[in-house]
Amino acid sequence: MTLLSVICLVSGASLAGLAPRRSVQQAALEGAGGGLIVLGLVIIGAGLPVFR
Repeated sequence: MTLLSVICLVSGASLAGLAPRRSVQQAALEGAGGGLIVLGLVIIGAGLPVFR
């Protein structure tokens, strides 16, 4: 679970960082990157009850 959330967060940040260099696909890359960041945070939030 931790590995999956880290993968989502890192890949989302990478896509969002790559977006300004690609003007044609900028909106799509920002949207996908933001979605992956949110997904990574949701996975972390879902896993919090496991660590009680």
